[in-house]
Amino acid sequence: MAGTAIIFATSIGGHVRTTAENLAKALEADIFDLKKQNDIELSGYDKIILGTGVHAGKPYSKMTSFINTHREVLDSKSTSLYICCMYKGEKGANQASRVGNDYQITDVSFFPDSSERDENGLSQEMRAFVERMRK
Repeated sequence: MAGTAIIFATSIGGHVRTTAENLAKALEADIFDLKKQNDIELSGYDKIILGTGVHAGKPYSKMTSFINTHREVLDSKSTSLYICCMYKGEKGANQASRVGNDYQITDVSFFPDSSERDENGLSQEMRAFVERMRK
């Protein structure tokens, strides 16, 4: 099974979950919620997309633990990261870059909580992300 897995950590607000669900639908990807499942078999996937929210400047601890546990496998795959945050523009890009650096993931995107969405639940930033992931 070569394909894409979307693995996310979310809070009560659920923006990261909704984003993961919309991305999974657009990419025909399998989806995993770290609140419900921590032991995910990654070997069958060629692309891994990780998603997390950021609170007080820090990504969610479940994602940090998952990445630390699966570092070797993630480093051997095409791994991307998205964060959902309250910032737009340069401030959001800087926060995404910092989280990507902390996680040692270079392909990082951010999706502001307040972006307008199309009928499929995708913002302009998410549509661009989906197109990039399809390549």
